[in-house]
Amino acid sequence: MLNDKSLGTILKSNLPPLKVDDVHWKTQDSTSSSLLFYRIGEDASAERSFIERIGKASYAWLIVNRKIQGLPLNSSVINEDLWPEIQKNCLDKIFPMPVLKLMALTGTNGKTTTTDLVLQLGELMGKKGLSIGTLGVRENHKTLLDFGLTSPSLIDLRKFLFKYGQDKDFCVLEASSHALVQGRLFGLEFDGAGWLSFSQDHLDYHHTMEDYFDAKCLLLNLLLPKAKIFIPAEQAALYECVAGKTTVCEKASTIDENLPVFFQTRFNRNNLEVAVALLSDIFRIAVPRTWDKIVPPDGRFFIRPYKSNYIVVDFAHTPDALENICKAIKEAFPEHRLKVLFGCGGDRDRNKRPKMGSVAECWADHVYLTSDNPRSEEPSQIIDDISKGIKNKSFERLVERPAAVQKAFSELKEKEVLLLAGKGHEDYILIKGVKHPYSDIREVEQFIARKSS
Repeated sequence: MLNDKSLGTILKSNLPPLKVDDVHWKTQDSTSSSLLFYRIGEDASAERSFIERIGKASYAWLIVNRKIQGLPLNSSVINEDLWPEIQKNCLDKIFPMPVLKLMALTGTNGKTTTTDLVLQLGELMGKKGLSIGTLGVRENHKTLLDFGLTSPSLIDLRKFLFKYGQDKDFCVLEASSHALVQGRLFGLEFDGAGWLSFSQDHLDYHHTMEDYFDAKCLLLNLLLPKAKIFIPAEQAALYECVAGKTTVCEKASTIDENLPVFFQTRFNRNNLEVAVALLSDIFRIAVPRTWDKIVPPDGRFFIRPYKSNYIVVDFAHTPDALENICKAIKEAFPEHRLKVLFGCGGDRDRNKRPKMGSVAECWADHVYLTSDNPRSEEPSQIIDDISKGIKNKSFERLVERPAAVQKAFSELKEKEVLLLAGKGHEDYILIKGVKHPYSDIREVEQFIARKSS
């Protein structure tokens, strides 16, 4: 409970008597006993939207980032620079941090897989863990909450930690570049971290690779004094770049033991190395080498055999990730032809689209271009952008992904691998603000079931 005295101290103001037992950043979730944070945009339409929404909302006290006409009496205006600090101070009172080890994982690719590996390996060490990231809030092999983002808001993150972390030994988080820049991890202190990869992505937001790299480096400011950040052993260039920013950067030890198929891919072996190094360093005990007990996370190198073929579903949605998975398939199945089906998300970095087309042309024997999550863009335009990177190879374009997948299934010939890339674990296609139910994994399972019956 946050009373008027403690809230007044945080805001450095005298407040009337009030009781606050919750914190929110969405007006639709707030109640009459909530502290509501609302960032007002700079234009007139944002002000009108604020007035409309706040008129329908319930709250005990409102905190905004700038003064405008029509502010309610029970409100305070704070400087934008103080926004995360004020949020943290209020959250510390109502949702204090549980006592557990905190780990963070960043990287263009590999965050979700490695987060899940840390969770599973920690359980094999006898430690109770929690993960927060793309797959939601999870215990070992169990989703507790699906919140639909890689990194939640600071307010939601602290609530998740308070609610689900009380009986846990550790929590591992995905630390996206957006979350780091936007202060969504503000005030957290990490006992260790991993940086898994770095390649082009999110330039619609960061604009340059330098700004993107600097955003990732913000994680270094959240490490406890003796905490280390681990880089995959083979990522020499990334290691040199990160080591230039901090003295606590270390290469993870190479693992060359007999590994299941999932870990025989170079990138998943890298992910495993970082997960093992991180857990060993934090808990000071050996990680059991029982790799066969690890279950691959949903939509990450998901593979199903069909006759002499294999169908693979993977979340690869960057040029580097698509190249990694294509190369891994070629290495694992050198006698098979490779067919690749993918699209690119709308309202995201357009510069990567022709690069992904170029990667597909380089590695695939046949290419299907289709939709991913077009969002507000026209799917056909996105496909046009991708196709600019395909110079010397024929390809098929089918805007509707379900139809494209079924066509790819029907055209499978002996000794071929079909890769469905970009969707992974997702169970929807986002079009014009509407989520339409769809799953690559479900399509594969249903196709194999039909052919087996």
